[in-house]
Amino acid sequence: MKHFRWLVLVALVLGALVISEVATQPVLTNADRAHQLAENFACPVCSGQSVAESDVPIARAIRTEIARMVDQGATDAMVRTELVERFGEDIDYTPQGSGLTGLVWVLPVLVVTAAGTGLVLALRRWSGAGSGGGASGKSSKKLSRPLVLVGIAVLALGAGLLVAQTSGSRGAGETGSGEIRSSTRTLLAQAGVAAPQEAIDLYTEVLELQPSNVEALTYRGWALWRSGGQVLARLDVNAAVEFDPAYPDARVFRASMLFADGESAAAADDLMVLDTLAAPPIVDDLLAASHLRERIAADLAAQGELLAALTLLDSGIEVTGQPAPLLAERGWLLAVTFEPDLLGLALEALDEALALDPEHPNALAYRALVRSVLLDDAEGAAVDAAAFATLTDPPEALVELLIAEGLLG
Repeated sequence: MKHFRWLVLVALVLGALVISEVATQPVLTNADRAHQLAENFACPVCSGQSVAESDVPIARAIRTEIARMVDQGATDAMVRTELVERFGEDIDYTPQGSGLTGLVWVLPVLVVTAAGTGLVLALRRWSGAGSGGGASGKSSKKLSRPLVLVGIAVLALGAGLLVAQTSGSRGAGETGSGEIRSSTRTLLAQAGVAAPQEAIDLYTEVLELQPSNVEALTYRGWALWRSGGQVLARLDVNAAVEFDPAYPDARVFRASMLFADGESAAAADDLMVLDTLAAPPIVDDLLAASHLRERIAADLAAQGELLAALTLLDSGIEVTGQPAPLLAERGWLLAVTFEPDLLGLALEALDEALALDPEHPNALAYRALVRSVLLDDAEGAAVDAAAFATLTDPPEALVELLIAEGLLG
């Protein structure tokens, strides 16, 4: 009996040590989980390559989808089910626990259990042979108890290993040694007040935890753009829009980048999408301060795309809380066509802009020029020019324009 007690004790101690060693493995980040999952799926159109290894478009799309689901808190089983439903069972490298494939999981446990039981029986026979036949009958009656204990120990060891292995993976909404969302919020808050290079590093840390974090992608891209890393900046902001087409900040930053690259039509498209979103007031303030919409519209008009320019301005006028600058730009673009049929619309837009903001410098300067050059209204032009002259720090370009026309001394 002592042999069996020692055997059970040794099995339990070894099991505890193994489980302790496996359980101390670091908790997987979302990026780790996404990469591991990608390795467990076959590329649907490749030969012998996993989704993680292949760089064909469908593999990249699947990796993006895996990262998105993981960041949204999906379990490995949920990701697997979703991909199998879309691409078929052949994509899944990992056998499931049902049907014939379930034997892949069951057989190792059965083999270990059988081996342990066989070892116990062999030891028992050896023990019985050494102690003499007189004790064999009594020992046989007690054989079942230690066998059960050993069997339980072996099964506990296997179950513990399985639990320890799966505990290293968790979704964004689950808890382990630390909560991923909490750490990313802290990093994002720190990045928001950090110097550009430090902010880039902090956003990178966030993306190591959550590869599809659109805020980190967007603002790392903007920080890279301002630091001269235009190529990487475009990649980040494009990825942010791909992950979340409704994230307003990414639309604004990408529109600015596209405009800087001379792609005004694409920039206008982003702003038109932005107008359909529930953007926070800070986005409207950013557009107003940068005059991005007006500059894009002016460039479109200069390229002969007046209708696209007016459509962009009208879209903004409908949603912004600060329409005066857009109305002023609309009036000016209509006026400089020098089309008599559009002159009334031009003056109407300028009048509306000044009704909303009587001291708007662009509206005052543009109306003064329209009255002077197109309407021969010298008196009205002088009134607008005088009002413009009272402004503090008016735009230098407008000052020069009025001086050239003789409306300012």
